Amino acid sequence: MILIVDSEKTPENKIRQVFYESGFESVAISNSAESARDIIKSNNNKNEITLIIIDSELSDANGFEFCREIKKTEAGSNAYIMMLVSSVENKTAIEKARHSGASGYAVKPYHSALFQKQFFKYMISRVVLLVEDDPAIRVMVKKILSSNHVEVIEIDDGIKAYNLLNKMLPPRLVLMDIGLPNKNGIQLVEKIRSKSSWRKTSVVMLTASSDVADVKKSLAAGADDYLTKPVKSGSFKERLNRYLPDGN
Repeated sequence: MILIVDSEKTPENKIRQVFYESGFESVAISNSAESARDIIKSNNNKNEITLIIIDSELSDANGFEFCREIKKTEAGSNAYIMMLVSSVENKTAIEKARHSGASGYAVKPYHSALFQKQFFKYMISRVVLLVEDDPAIRVMVKKILSSNHVEVIEIDDGIKAYNLLNKMLPPRLVLMDIGLPNKNGIQLVEKIRSKSSWRKTSVVMLTASSDVADVKKSLAAGADDYLTKPVKSGSFKERLNRYLPDGN
């Protein structure tokens, strides 16, 4: 889940739309430190917060001090925290962001190239794109990935995945079923490798053990690895740790 703490009176639907277009369905928006505390408390790890975006000029708190406060909580200690500063020329605010414990800083508006440049750093470190049409497999994969503190974007259809690839920034890892409806995983690997910004993104295919020919085609198209289904927690976790943060 993404938590945005921003006192500026930007319509919530406009903020959400920026993140929805990149596949993020769980976005909580707070206009004060007080309501952000309530969101964190009520969430209680039901949906792990992987990114917290904090405006440095909150209506009821100093944003940098609030960042330090959040870092001491369980939710904040595992999250990527991005401070919003007024300008890239505001060296004082940038220095304060660094000393607040934030993972990085950014400049609004959210759809701007400046913001997206910093948002990329979160995407490439904490986001997994899971393209799988079997809901049971998706649940199991998310459970296995939970200790890595990553955000999992779930897609259940090849065409939906293809369209998303045209909009989103490259993630840390793509986990993808070969036998997807409407557009198969091999075609999607080819699409990923045609995008210069995605060429270093790790792609791991999920396949039934009988799909030997398709596995070879996937690897030839540019996939880095494959895992067979049914998913076995121990070996699956061990293989994925090559591509993911260690969860600490």
